Amino acid sequence: MRIDRAGASKGEGRSVTGGEEGYVSEVFRSIQGEGPYVGVLQAFVRFAGCSARCRYCDTEEARERTRECALRALGEPRRVPNPVSADEISSFVRALANVPGFHSVSLTGGEPLDQPEFATALVARFRAAGIPVYLETAGLSVEGARAVAGGLDFVSLDIKLPSLCPGVSLDAYRSVLPLFEGARLFCKIVVAEGFVLDELAAAARIVAAYDRAATVVVQPATPAAGCGAVTGERLLECHALASTYLDDVRVIPQCHRCLGLR
Repeated sequence: MRIDRAGASKGEGRSVTGGEEGYVSEVFRSIQGEGPYVGVLQAFVRFAGCSARCRYCDTEEARERTRECALRALGEPRRVPNPVSADEISSFVRALANVPGFHSVSLTGGEPLDQPEFATALVARFRAAGIPVYLETAGLSVEGARAVAGGLDFVSLDIKLPSLCPGVSLDAYRSVLPLFEGARLFCKIVVAEGFVLDELAAAARIVAAYDRAATVVVQPATPAAGCGAVTGERLLECHALASTYLDDVRVIPQCHRCLGLR
């Protein structure tokens, strides 16, 4: 078990197109700003459309399927119509990856697992090009997770608390966690004003039942409209509670927001 220590229409369905095309909001190169890999250089493929409706969402522009995908390098982005082909995305990412110190390509969102065939097609192309693949997902689709898991190098599993993400069941993560055991996995739990501490404890117990040594990041949400901040005292309480079940708990904010990066 490899565990790290350390718009056109609403995006509410699961699969949206055949595997060779999908909906992408933007592709760009930046610094990873979350979790234990904060600071590494990545290319980001931001999928468009997400079936979750989290109160703290910081990428509302990617909640729905968009008409266009922005390919961002230097200068003004090149915009291509959605759905976009896996070949076009992988070709652009290969160019972004051709720099010193490049770490991996992040499939993020939106929600990549809402488009499992397209995500799988991209993963296959990146692996063929020798580019490590880093998945950022809420893990709410067991079928989607199963489809892509075999090709992943890194997984950031964003465990959603029901008090902040209506309709989510924590029990689903019992089935999803084992699917990613071939990758370097860490879990992230976002907390914001109004979250329920007992839910954090329940999430920690679920991860601990899978692997007590797994890295779990408690991430305070960046304050936004409809989403207030969590106090430092509350974060200390979160760390202490989660650490009663887990050996490697960290509190890490969204660092890219502090740096003015995407």
